[in-house]
Amino acid sequence: MNLYIHTDIEGVAGMVHFERREDDSPRNWDITKRMHRLLTDEVNAAIEGALEAGVDGTILVNDAHGSGYSIIFEDLNPAARIIHGPLTRQPFWMPKLDSSFDALFCVAQHAMAGSNGVLAHSCWCVNERYWFGEGGMAMALAGYFDIPAVLITGDDTVCAQCQDLVPKMEAAVVKEALSPFNAVSMTPPEAQRTICEAAYRAIERIGDIEPFKIEGPYSIGLVNGPGQIPANPTEGEDFYDTVYEILVRNYDYELQTLTSWPIFPGRDGQFLTKGQRKALEQESKQ
Repeated sequence: MNLYIHTDIEGVAGMVHFERREDDSPRNWDITKRMHRLLTDEVNAAIEGALEAGVDGTILVNDAHGSGYSIIFEDLNPAARIIHGPLTRQPFWMPKLDSSFDALFCVAQHAMAGSNGVLAHSCWCVNERYWFGEGGMAMALAGYFDIPAVLITGDDTVCAQCQDLVPKMEAAVVKEALSPFNAVSMTPPEAQRTICEAAYRAIERIGDIEPFKIEGPYSIGLVNGPGQIPANPTEGEDFYDTVYEILVRNYDYELQTLTSWPIFPGRDGQFLTKGQRKALEQESKQ
């Protein structure tokens, strides 16, 4: 049995501040490293539960938050392998996901934008019927390959949102949202125990949990919250291809189509200096 683990960080027990990667102060560095430690321990708890339940094949962890380097690599359970590196330089948001996997775990996820979750952000609208955050998008992409999403971990809001999509999936609620920046959290040992037990149950019950599949054709876009309709949605017949078209707009080139890869990619795959790259990034923010 092969397992794909998609991770974020905002759903970690104890995290109530957005990561500030531009802040190089000692205090921010300390907070960042603590959150990376907590994330690593929660991912390891999910892996431990999966192993105890009988997962004996590939365990692939996608370090999918921000810089793509939020999990402490040398402390990850050696039963797993990990995808890491800058997300804006990847060929796709969930690399290596394909039909060879039997189950998906979504660990440390946050609620969708416009909802009452801790650090809630990002919201996809699909076919003017579904609204979900990054966890839900991961579940839908897994469903495209007939892979069931069997575990969600995070605050009470994101767990409820994902179970609305797949009612039978297991959920490990490790904190209760009080506001966007306040929560009642389990302590790390309790959160890890809760995740480990939920992961075990998820693998035990894998045959009872259906993949989250959305019928086409597709109309997909990013919005600011549930109920909203994208002004200019991307449309297509194939779900994966439509999502891919949306995501590559955030990249300066498509890795899979280039014969050589520039260190500092720019428009149309042309090489850019650091200064030129920075200027483009500033331009895109205006």
